[in-house]
Amino acid sequence: MNHIKAFFKEKGLYLFCLALVFAATAAGILALRSVVNNMSELTQLRKDALQEDSTWTQPDTTVDKPATDVPKPTTAPSAAPSAPPSSSGAQSESAAASAEPAVTAAPSAQPAASSAFWQEKPLAEFSGEELVYSETMGDWRTHNGADYAVKAGEEVSPVCGGTVTAVTEDALWGTVVEITDQDEVLWRYCGLTDVKVNPGEGVTTGTTLGKVGSIPAESKSPAHVHLECLKEDAYQDPESMK
Repeated sequence: MNHIKAFFKEKGLYLFCLALVFAATAAGILALRSVVNNMSELTQLRKDALQEDSTWTQPDTTVDKPATDVPKPTTAPSAAPSAPPSSSGAQSESAAASAEPAVTAAPSAQPAASSAFWQEKPLAEFSGEELVYSETMGDWRTHNGADYAVKAGEEVSPVCGGTVTAVTEDALWGTVVEITDQDEVLWRYCGLTDVKVNPGEGVTTGTTLGKVGSIPAESKSPAHVHLECLKEDAYQDPESMK
């Protein structure tokens, strides 16, 4: 008995603390079980409430409010009564014919005549080996052709017949049409637009090659055709070769 008292006397504090721990644990378990039970009851109540309110019926209400701003259809105008026929059919036809305005046929569009520009004096002549000043380029250079003043947009026909050997685009001379005649002389028509011929096509002096366009290398000069003439790859004076 003394041993037991001595044991409790020595270990009493530890036993007391242990008892408090057990008591606190038991109280926590009971509280947790109470919370779980309450949550279960609330969940069941919510389910029951949802089942009772799941069906919601909207009252059927008949709207009895006629529209007042709908436009009424307009009545189509009645056809005008036709005029009674004239007693004289021939007179009616004559009056109708005189009342109608006379219709004159529009004149058919005639193509503009090709410009025989080479018959005029050159605006700028062939210079050969002599240097001439170029206002557009701002330097001195040879003028390897002859410039003939022609209105912009006017049609251009060749100096002589032959075969179109090339149609090219040149950065300085614009669209160039080359024609080789029967004497193997090459004629170069520079600064054209709206070209009407193709390589390999035969042309005559009545053929329209195109229209007068622009020449970048001579843009400060009035509208004109720059005509070059080459024989055996040597530049010739177009005026002397016509």
